[in-house]
Order: sequence, then C-alpha cells, then structure tokens
Amino acid sequence: MAFTTYRPDIDGLRAIAVLTVIAFHFNSQWLPGGFIGVDVFFVISGYIITRIIYAEMQGGKFSFLCFYIKRIKRILPLFYLVSVSTLAAAWFMLTPDDLVRLADSLRYASVFIANIYFEKNSGYFAPAADTMPLLHMWSLSVEEQFYFVWPLLLFLSVKYLPARDRNLFFILSLLVLVGVSEYAARGAEASAYYLIQYRGCELLTGALLSMLVHGRKDALFARESTLALSGLIGGVILFTLFFSLNEESVFPGLNAALVSIATAMVILSGELRKGVLYRLLSSRGLAFIGRLSFSLYLWHWPVLVLYRYYFNAIGAQGYAACAALTFLFSFLSWKYFEKPLRYLNVRKRWVFVGYFILPIFLLVMIAKDIKRHSGYEDRMPEQARLLYKLSVSSFDGVVKNVAADSRYLPFELIPIGDEHLLPDAPLVFLWGDSHAGHFRPFIEVMGKKNGFYSLYGGAGGCPPFIGVDLIKNGRPEIECTDKNNRLLEVIKKSETSIVFLAGRWAMYTETTRSEGEKGSRVFLGDSSDYSESLENSRRAFRAGMDATIEQLIAYSKRPVLFEQAPAYPFLPSNCLVRKARYSWLSEESCDIDKASVDKRQHYANAVISEMEKKYPELIVIRLNKFICQGDVCFSELNGVPLYLDNDHLNAKGSEMLFDLYEESEAYQKLRAIFLK
Repeated sequence: MAFTTYRPDIDGLRAIAVLTVIAFHFNSQWLPGGFIGVDVFFVISGYIITRIIYAEMQGGKFSFLCFYIKRIKRILPLFYLVSVSTLAAAWFMLTPDDLVRLADSLRYASVFIANIYFEKNSGYFAPAADTMPLLHMWSLSVEEQFYFVWPLLLFLSVKYLPARDRNLFFILSLLVLVGVSEYAARGAEASAYYLIQYRGCELLTGALLSMLVHGRKDALFARESTLALSGLIGGVILFTLFFSLNEESVFPGLNAALVSIATAMVILSGELRKGVLYRLLSSRGLAFIGRLSFSLYLWHWPVLVLYRYYFNAIGAQGYAACAALTFLFSFLSWKYFEKPLRYLNVRKRWVFVGYFILPIFLLVMIAKDIKRHSGYEDRMPEQARLLYKLSVSSFDGVVKNVAADSRYLPFELIPIGDEHLLPDAPLVFLWGDSHAGHFRPFIEVMGKKNGFYSLYGGAGGCPPFIGVDLIKNGRPEIECTDKNNRLLEVIKKSETSIVFLAGRWAMYTETTRSEGEKGSRVFLGDSSDYSESLENSRRAFRAGMDATIEQLIAYSKRPVLFEQAPAYPFLPSNCLVRKARYSWLSEESCDIDKASVDKRQHYANAVISEMEKKYPELIVIRLNKFICQGDVCFSELNGVPLYLDNDHLNAKGSEMLFDLYEESEAYQKLRAIFLK
C-alpha cells in the first residue's frame, strides 16, 4: 500500500477537537463533554511526534537538536503573539490584582509549567476562570513537557530494548498511568486534571499506536474492513462521549483512557486512506480548520475571557463576536505570523536566541515587573483606584500582636473583636465555611463595641454541620467531616456561650455554584445515603442544620445564624471599577435582580425559618434586606463596594453591613445576649 506523510484526516480530527473545546468553553450546556477535545489533541500529538521521530531513531538519523528547533519554531512564535496581545488588552481592562495573576500565569507559561501554576492556584478560593485569560495554556505546557521527556525515553528504549520488550514496557507503563490517573481523579485532586503524570496516558496512547503501526502496514491492512469498522466504532464512541460526559464525570482516569482508545481507533483506520470516515475527516473545510487548530485554540480563550470580563455576561451577539474575532485572529496570525516564522530559514543558534532565550527572558521580566508594581494601580483614575482598594479589602490582612490559647485549635487563634480581653476565654465562636470568614470584619466591629472577642473556625466549601458529609464520587470528604467534629468538641468543652454559624447555604441546597463560576457541583449526604442528588443534598442540609443547632443548645450554647449574602453571576466590584474607569460605561448596571436571588435562596431560607420556629433560642441575622431593596440587590452601598469576588463580601462591605444592622431593632435582641 502506498504511504504518504500528510494525513488530511488527522487535520480533520484536529478540527473536531478544537471546535468541540471552543463550543464547550463558550457554553458547556451546548456540548457537555466538549472538554475531551483537549484529550483528542493529546492523542494526536503523541501519535504525530512519535511517527516523526521513531523511524529516525531506528534508522540512526534522529537529532535532538533538530527536533527541538522544529518544536520551538512550531509552537513558540504564536504563543508569544497571543500572550503579548492578551497582556496588552489586559492592561486596559483588568484590575491590578487580576493583572498580577495574569502576569504570574504568563511567567509560568513562558517556562512551560503553566499547568503547575494553575494546579497550585485551583480550588475553592481560586479566582474565577473568567478572570484568567491564559488558563488554557496548561494543556500547552503538558505537551511541551511531553516533548522534553518522550524523545529521550524513546531514544533510550530503542537503544537498549528489543522491540518486543520495548512495546511491553510502554503498554505496562500506559496501564500504570491510567490507574494512577483514575485514583487521583476519584480523589478530586486538581493535580489529576493539570499535571502530566495524570494526562500522560493520552499522549502515550498516541505514541504507542504510532510505534505499533510502524513497520506493520501489510499486517494491519490485510483485513481492511475490520480496520474501517474499528474507526467507525471509535468515531461513534467519541461522538457519544461529547454528550455523555460532563464536568461532574470522573476525569481523566478511565474516561480519558476511553477517549484515547476511541481517538486511536479513528487515527488507525485513517491509515487506509479511504472509507466514509476518512473522506469526512479529510474534507477541505475540516482539514483547513484543522490546520488553523493551534491558532484557534490559543486565541479563543483570551478572546472569550476578556469579552466576558468587560461585558459581565455574554449572549448570542457576544458569542458571534467572539467566534468572529477568534477566527479572524487565528487566520491572520496563521498566515502572516505563524507560518512565515515557522519556515523562516534561520541558523540553528539564532533560533535558540531569537525564538527561545530572548523572548522568554523578556516575557518573564515584564511579568515580574507587573507583579513588583502590584499591577500598576496608577493605570486607573483616582475614583477607580479608590473603589478597587475598598473592593480588595480583607480581614486576612489584619495583624494582631496577641493570640488565643492553643487549646482552641483548630479554631484560628487570631482574636476577632476586642483582643485586649485575652487571655480570657472568647465569648463567641464563629463557625462555618468561607462565608463565615467574610463576616469576621462584621464581628470585629461588633466585638469592639460590645466588649468581646471571637475565634473563627472552618474551611472553604465545608458547611458547619455535624453528622453530614460533603460527597464526591459517592464518598465522603473526610477532611471536612473531621474538622467539623474537632471544632464541635472544642465548642462543647469551652466556656464560650455563643456560636455564630454562617455558610454559603444555597450552594448546598441547590448543589450548584453561581453561573459561570468555576468548580464542580457540591453534594451533601450522610451515612444513610451518599447518593449525589439534589433531593439527598437538601435532606442532608436540613438534617445537618437541625442536629447542629440541637447539639449547641444541649451544651448551653446560644446559636446565631447568618443569612447568606447574594451571589452574583459576575464580579460586581470589578464592574464598579470598570464604570469608574471608563465614562462610556457610566450607565451600566452592576446590580442583579432580587427575584433571582430569592429564587436561588428560597429552599435554604425556608429551612432557616423552620429552624427559627423550632428553636426559640436561635437568632437569625438577616442582612439581605439591606443589600436588596425593591427589585434590586445592590453591589455597593453608600459608595462602598460590597464584594471581594462574586459571592464573598470584602472587609469594608462586611463592616458597612454591620453599621446598617446596628441601627435595626433586630440588633438590640442580639446585643442583649452579649450583656448577660
């Protein structure tokens, strides 16, 4: 059978991969499993790279120098263009803290470890995905790391292992990588998504396919119908997975292995150079998009992120604009920048200097300069700077010269309120998730005015309940449960008489985060039922709140519960800063409809009201009546921005709410218990 180097069907497969990723990033509801397009890319990369270098190694013609020069010229010029363009646009759009984060991610991406940066900066307190224009560079870093490791590993295996042992070694390695990836994915570790050791199975699948195909074409093509059928089956599997997988699926692990096998089946059948699937993937339109796929992938995410950042939301017109800009930038950069620089005839040493060392040095220096100057606040006019400084205020920056006794651990030992009362026992404990944390400034002012101090205990995304667990992949998250049990034991043994409870209640009753917010769904359960469902989460929420309040009262502790503050589908303080920065945005609203807040919090508030009726000792602090007035929930009050991000109050906003609450009748009832 005749053999040609170029595979138009692989370009077609690249096109499908990049289009599915773009569709998923635009709106995950359009294509829930579109994120696996990245894994399709990984398999293709492993296959193509190995296809190029394996034959050269066996023929003794492989050159590490030539290999890396080709990779540098192929990847880095477009990376520089997209990164610099993104940084230039961000200069005019991002707030200082977001610009610093962008600079940090650029610094890591420039030295091919963006995946490590995003893994370290993921989790409950991570900034929203729509404030990180270079987030997609994690996958490029994984590929670049593969290019560093794989040629050397393959070279050594060719030199020292016979073919049979070599194949067996890599097959066993593949099985180990799949197992390790599945274990990490089931543990809900961010590292499972970002790090090469957990994504290596996709790349190795493509590489192993290339090795197995090499030199065996006659045997493979002896039964063409079987090969063609396997390609169709692989295509059907991929098509199904695009719709059946979603962000809640265990991934990568076994699901990524299935994606990899299906992709490999499609690639393998394409070696026939004929058939329905081959003709479809080789069509002129798909093949052209495939040739643009690298440009499309690099451009689409910063375009989308910066659009959403600027306009708060995105609709049909926004999707059309982002799609048009992505394709325009991709085509122009591919034709006039990527291709010319890729094929430019330059001496090898100048490739390393001009394409690699100098640009990376400059990018790293620029990124460090931005961080050193804290994102250049002077870029913004005075009113915007003032709003920004208020919006990023946090109790985490408060420094006190005294600390509570270590017997109160795992409560944090930083006194909240009147620290001069130490070493006396705290009058109040504040217990809950990060929404309890954002009420520390509220209690700080309250404590100083009423002569007490408090200690905070809890963890982000961990509700202050006993007998209830966070559930992930059908298993309880032990860290949350253990911490709550230890906190309760401290409360029981202490002289403290008042316990404040606070949490992001609607997240647990609805199992979802705010629209556009990064993160998986949040399920609750207990030993009677660990199923991940809305109904079970609501049942466990009610049972957990009931049991916790009952236990506190039984140990003579007065429970005080905070109502949840509204959550936004965008970053309200960033919106306020942007309005102050650009006069043409002065009429833009940074507020949200009260009806949407009421709808989301309805079930949680109903349970709180139920507890209030059941336990007369319970006091509920309701603050939304100050934030929401009429049909609107405001993002600022009296010129003070309330929010740190889309759902957490900043310190000044928390203090502002206390000032308003202090003037209400409800405050007098609460104040009375401090005087007893």
